[in-house]
Amino acid sequence: MRDDLSTALSYHQQGFLEQAARIYQVLLDRNPKYVDALHLLGVVALQRGNPARAVELISRAIALKPAVASYHSNLGEAYRALGQLQRVVDCCRMALLLEPNFPEAANNLGAALLALGQKEAAVEQFRAALRLQPGYAEAQNNLGNALRELGQLAEAKACYAEALRLNPGLAMIYNNLGQVFQEESKLAEALTWYQHGLQRDPNSARIHCNMASALGELERHEEAIAHYELALRLDPNYAQAYCGLGWVRHELGRFQEALALYQQALRLKPDLAAAHDCLGTVLKELNDFEAAQRQLRETLRLDPSHAGALAQLAALLRGKLPEADLAAMRQLVADPALSVSKRSALHFGLALVLDAQGAYDEAAEHLRQANSLRLAEWRTQGKDYDPAAHARFVEGLMATCTPDFFERVRGFGLETERPIFIVGLPRSGTTLTEQILASHSQVFGAGELRLAGETFKSLPAAMNSEAPALECLGRLDRETARRLADRHLERLRELDEQALRVADKMPDSYLYLGLLATLFPRGKFIHCRRDLHDIAVSCWMTNFRRIHWTCDSEHIASRFREYRRLMEHWRQVLPVRVLEVDYEETVEDLEGVARRLVAWCGLEWEPACMAFHEGNRPVRTASVTQVRQPIYKHAVARWKHYEQALAPLLTQLGCDPKKR
Repeated sequence: MRDDLSTALSYHQQGFLEQAARIYQVLLDRNPKYVDALHLLGVVALQRGNPARAVELISRAIALKPAVASYHSNLGEAYRALGQLQRVVDCCRMALLLEPNFPEAANNLGAALLALGQKEAAVEQFRAALRLQPGYAEAQNNLGNALRELGQLAEAKACYAEALRLNPGLAMIYNNLGQVFQEESKLAEALTWYQHGLQRDPNSARIHCNMASALGELERHEEAIAHYELALRLDPNYAQAYCGLGWVRHELGRFQEALALYQQALRLKPDLAAAHDCLGTVLKELNDFEAAQRQLRETLRLDPSHAGALAQLAALLRGKLPEADLAAMRQLVADPALSVSKRSALHFGLALVLDAQGAYDEAAEHLRQANSLRLAEWRTQGKDYDPAAHARFVEGLMATCTPDFFERVRGFGLETERPIFIVGLPRSGTTLTEQILASHSQVFGAGELRLAGETFKSLPAAMNSEAPALECLGRLDRETARRLADRHLERLRELDEQALRVADKMPDSYLYLGLLATLFPRGKFIHCRRDLHDIAVSCWMTNFRRIHWTCDSEHIASRFREYRRLMEHWRQVLPVRVLEVDYEETVEDLEGVARRLVAWCGLEWEPACMAFHEGNRPVRTASVTQVRQPIYKHAVARWKHYEQALAPLLTQLGCDPKKR
């Protein structure tokens, strides 16, 4: 019988699990109390993906021979596979009680404690494992994981470097280094480490998933999708990959696909806090605020320190946020282990709540910290705003788009009235204007499309030129203009085939009015205006993901100067008419402005345009909560609450509110 066990062990160690299991079973058939065979058959069951069977077999072995530390340690690993972490802790502690110098048990105990959120206790166990076995690469890697979760990123990197020295072939270490750099917003470095990991293990679903996450943050969406889908081919039950793929679909505006993916993630892993948080975001944008709050509350039940869920609740509820949530935000924002992006999100959220409560000085302090952190993060990512470069770009637009240019390109575009372009500065009322129009039965609200900017940037490729896009615009020919306009219209058709008009409310498209007026001379152009003081304060209070000039008062002032200069230029030279709509007039006379907008777009009046806040069409901007309410006036002259905090900026603006 001993010879048979040795043969089975040999098969087992070589990875021939089926042959090993067959012999272990034969031995048990002969002697049901053969404890070593029971234990090892349980280990095989675990390795073959049947942890429940492993628990049964190893528990029977322990019942026969309770004082073997390795049995308890392996039982703990079976419970880990079942997600029963407290039982893992109990098993590992028993193993260490039986054999105090058992490094694997200390490492496994640390991993369970870390999964339970007991980070400091986990660090103690990993250090204990390393004292027992200094060359233990897995424990060194796990120590890095615990330190990373404690926010000690430099120390985590040192642990990973040592783990790589001990075992340079362990792919997961490269993955973990990638995660550190990703948390530091150093996405290029993160991708490099993920690529190293995949070179060593191309079949690691987790590394593909993390690489996809970094690619998504870089807005390389198609590449991200490819890696998420590969992760799911490798592991069809990988809930985190479904969640990540849902996030990318959401970013691309494919709401129903995102919903389905988040729901699939939660079917596979109901306690996945990130999926509940993401689902809450989609539901909020679809105007189901009650369902969104339920998902965010579930996120916090699973992860009470989830900064994103707390910040979202703050933005949703503002002055109605329960005091317990406000206290939780204050406590969490003081946690030194919190990442820069999470800390800034909490500061922004706290400011919104305090602003709604009338605590303007305290709100201003949180906004100072929020914007300072966000600015530092942009700089780390190489996304710092360059006001001088933007001023040169505006100067180039004005020098290119002259009356002579428009005379030369007359008749180049397409004679269609389908596109509506709603432009202006962020927070100027573009979302409100779009909501009014999108409530009309013949208007599809497409949200913030990047088509105008993408079309401008595509000019060199479209003209087979190596010259900059601005220079190509000056040389635009009729054939290229028609081709670009056709492509633009095709993209609109992909979004909606039926509506008579399609509204694109990308604020920054004011930069490209010269190109858009050339491509669509009969398009409907609407310029949203608002007191620049209020826009400045609103931008300062908003946690934008892609607008990089709102965190610094000098940048805001410079951007506004260039905006005013360019819009005055367009008023002088554009060959198309632009309807100018003031936010303040809209809130004073909603029906009058709404009727003017509808008529401007060549449509018959529909009363539904007055009930813009009742629709369920997606809204993906910072105004999502505001435009779900009936019209209100309290945002007019809001800047006066922050007159002292933003005095230098407001002084620089120094403009007549009527002069937009």
